[in-house]
Amino acid sequence: MEAFKAAPTGEYKKKTESLAGESEAGDAPGGLGRLFRAPLLEEFLGIKEIHIEYEGINPTGTHKDRLAMAHAKRAREEGFSGITVGTCGNYGVAIAHYARLFGLRAYIFVPEGYTLERLPEMRTLGAEVIMVSGIYEDAVEASRRFAVEMNVYDANPGSKRDVDFTAYSLLAEQILKRVQPDAVFVSLGNGTTLAGLWEGFKERGARPRMIGVTTAFGNEVLRRFHGDSNEDFAETALNEPLVSGRSFDRDAALLAVMNSNGYVFGFADDTALRCSEVLHLTTGLKTMPASALTLAGLVKFVVKFGIRKGKFVLLLTGGVDSGRGTRPYRGALSDLRWEDGTRARALFQEV
Repeated sequence: MEAFKAAPTGEYKKKTESLAGESEAGDAPGGLGRLFRAPLLEEFLGIKEIHIEYEGINPTGTHKDRLAMAHAKRAREEGFSGITVGTCGNYGVAIAHYARLFGLRAYIFVPEGYTLERLPEMRTLGAEVIMVSGIYEDAVEASRRFAVEMNVYDANPGSKRDVDFTAYSLLAEQILKRVQPDAVFVSLGNGTTLAGLWEGFKERGARPRMIGVTTAFGNEVLRRFHGDSNEDFAETALNEPLVSGRSFDRDAALLAVMNSNGYVFGFADDTALRCSEVLHLTTGLKTMPASALTLAGLVKFVVKFGIRKGKFVLLLTGGVDSGRGTRPYRGALSDLRWEDGTRARALFQEV
């Protein structure tokens, strides 16, 4: 596919010098998220306006903090003493964190065959971790049964959609205070984030195109959007947050994509890694590769639909190392290179 051409570099110094001033802490509950312009990334891609909603500054480093806080608060209000969820990582850490803040006991079910890089954090935060044989969906089902049997609050995806969608609709409100986007790029697992954001935008009279971005190797929303009957999937350490044999909010996500004239893209792990590196070089952020795929979605969207002059928002998350305090690359755009000496822009010949 045709690569992007570099934008003129005459404004480079002016843009990079003002980058820090473009950032502003969000005013969502707890000060979650940060929305800022990415001028060096704009120049690198030749795209007029790119905004990044960065969730890596949240207490546990991802957008899952929004869900976890909302569910922990609801559990407390309803008189529960415990909260449970099935997870492959980030959501479990967030639930453990907010359960402790709200005085709840956290029971986290995890698939034993997964990477589980964040397992030590869950335990450090006081959660009881229960290993489940099988895949992510098996951990969710085990957690749901536990919630019924032990009378604890069920925070699993699809269990309380009103809480889920409201949590992400507030993120839409936060974005609209700074920019009226033409398209918003969101990584897809269960589809909850994209569906909730769309509800939030609609409620506030905005209708940006909702672009879902996920792994090419096993996500139900991607398969249904493209009419692909192949249900095989390949799980890796990088795509675990995105792989989904059953996307619990599939229908709501697909409806949001179709009603917004959006699209769903899928990419491989190597693209995720390269996007993560480009984002680090141009913005200073250390993002989860699964989240960084939104950048590949933006590139492919612009190539596919020929829209370069819109206002675009990328939703990015951190993780174990969320990149707090990092700084953008300040060299010449032509010098952005990989370790093997090839130009970083070669990424966009592959997307």
